[in-house]
Amino acid sequence: MIPLRWVFYFFLYLLLMKKVIKLSEKKLQRIVRLVIEQDGNKIPQKLIFLYLDGLNWHTWDIGDGEFNVADGEYGEDVLKFRIQYSSTVPDHEFNVIYISDDLVTKISKLFSIPNLDSIKSIIEWFNKKYDKNLTMNDFEWMESNDSYDIENED
Repeated sequence: MIPLRWVFYFFLYLLLMKKVIKLSEKKLQRIVRLVIEQDGNKIPQKLIFLYLDGLNWHTWDIGDGEFNVADGEYGEDVLKFRIQYSSTVPDHEFNVIYISDDLVTKISKLFSIPNLDSIKSIIEWFNKKYDKNLTMNDFEWMESNDSYDIENED
């Protein structure tokens, strides 16, 4: 007999890959919670990767190996990969991944995990998808585009 959790995983896989039906985030969150409860409150990394793989990403190159990843062709940037140069060590560069707060919050809420675990999962998925080797040490929060300039207040 097939274990019930495998049936849940298969169903969730189809949902995450958007092969069956489209669900609201709230309904998908309920199904994810059922799967988590069936598996002893553990989130398999693969489920988070499947969800991220199923989103409509649009990657655009900004040159010199740096790029942005947007949520859809005309969506907001949610990830940015940058190569930074040290101001104190000559000829030293390091990679940085900028992640939007919205993406971290979405993953945390959907999979009922802490923000730190969401960030780690996003970085691991990013490494796999874009052939990078980033860690939490390479993470920075993406600055919001809707910042308010007090000096220009009228």
